Amino acid sequence: MSRTMTREDVEGLAIGGAILGGGGGGWPEEGRKEGLLALDLGEVELLDPREAPEDMVVVTVAALGAPTQRGATRPRHFIRSVELLREAGVELEGLIAAENGGHNSFGGWIQGAALGLPVVDAPCDGRAHPTAMMGGMGLHREEGYLSVKAVVTEEVEAVAWGTLQRTSNVARMIANDVKALVAMARDPVTVGYAVEHGAPGAISKAIDLGKTVLKAAAEGADAAVHAALEKLGGELICVGRITEKSIEAKGGFDVGTIKVEGGGEVCVASYLNEYMTLELDGRRLATFPDLICTFGEDGMPATSAAVEEGDKVYLTVTGRDLIPVGDGNRYSEVYEVVERALGKPMVGYLKGFLKA
Repeated sequence: MSRTMTREDVEGLAIGGAILGGGGGGWPEEGRKEGLLALDLGEVELLDPREAPEDMVVVTVAALGAPTQRGATRPRHFIRSVELLREAGVELEGLIAAENGGHNSFGGWIQGAALGLPVVDAPCDGRAHPTAMMGGMGLHREEGYLSVKAVVTEEVEAVAWGTLQRTSNVARMIANDVKALVAMARDPVTVGYAVEHGAPGAISKAIDLGKTVLKAAAEGADAAVHAALEKLGGELICVGRITEKSIEAKGGFDVGTIKVEGGGEVCVASYLNEYMTLELDGRRLATFPDLICTFGEDGMPATSAAVEEGDKVYLTVTGRDLIPVGDGNRYSEVYEVVERALGKPMVGYLKGFLKA
């Protein structure tokens, strides 16, 4: 059912979104701040996609770039990105988030409150992903589809038209050049398309998940983590200390690994913004879009950018079949950039999940 967002929804979405971010999707404190600002600007309507006309046109809004490079991008830049699309001739009636994440779950809130547009609960992906192609809902396979992206940050405004890959490259190039998370509005589709190829209901799922975890946190960190896993159907893999962390900002991504040692076991998680692979004593346990998460000593989700050597963490996995995953993650070609950046195979572990 469609509803107007509240401060309680903000708190729930910051935590639930961060969990479904799987190590990425932005900083939850930034999402919380943006959500509360949106409520100060006006009403934020979360529209149930089942109640929206199938031919209603929506555009995706998101922050793009390496999470450790926040830069000078401000809420006004996110509003401007939607205005810039309109000025470029794109007719739109609503907004959708690109993904779940501590920040990116709030995609559309600021713009919707400022411009009087609803946020439709049909994000491109129900978990966070590192590339715009993965959030493209398979549009790169739609013959004749003309992609458009408006990218805005301090002193930069750009509109790119072309293939999904080429326009994604332009957006990533800008983020890399300015060393910042940039504001982006992109790629109009109908609600019907978003429902079929995206993750309908995933924002409501994140709000509910976050509220459950926050309630359980009153009983301690263990209770909070186990509440999240019970809600998701996930598994606790390891509780231990991060003994090693590598990180490099490369090509608009944060790239690296963390090593967690606990209970006589050694787990290594690689990340490209989001956690991509998890290995236990050298054996592959999970591969994106499996949801690999770290929770901090307080039981709250901690992103790959936030965790540090010496931190105690809970390392968890939820299978890809248990979370809403958009079609943009179901094509082998979108993993090429990830495999190159990590130097690790991905596609071979995704048989039965990928589309031809």
